[in-house]
Amino acid sequence: MPIKRSSHARYDLSYHVAFSTKYRKHIWHSDEAKAGVEQAFRATAQHYDLEISTMAVLSDHVHFILTAPPRIAPARAIQILKSVTTRLLLKQFPWLRQNYWGGEIWIAGYFIRSVGPGLTV
Repeated sequence: MPIKRSSHARYDLSYHVAFSTKYRKHIWHSDEAKAGVEQAFRATAQHYDLEISTMAVLSDHVHFILTAPPRIAPARAIQILKSVTTRLLLKQFPWLRQNYWGGEIWIAGYFIRSVGPGLTV
């Protein structure tokens, strides 16, 4: 990945992120649903100056490589992605309300690990 620029920084911050559906329910079965989830994440990321390079949507969880500028803390980026995609997905797939009547699709926790091509000295 090339080094990105902002007005006061140069950065190459990438994270491997994973989180699952609430109650680990297997709800993303169809290709249409998986494509909708991926599209929701990518649109949200683009709107908030984040970048998702690779993404996998499995039946009960998602994982992806996220690049974020230094001004956005990793925890804040996850918070943004979870909350906005929840709203988008509940709107796009009304059948989700049958499984998640409380309005939460994702679990509270998440896995995150920094990744990169190596160290520079």
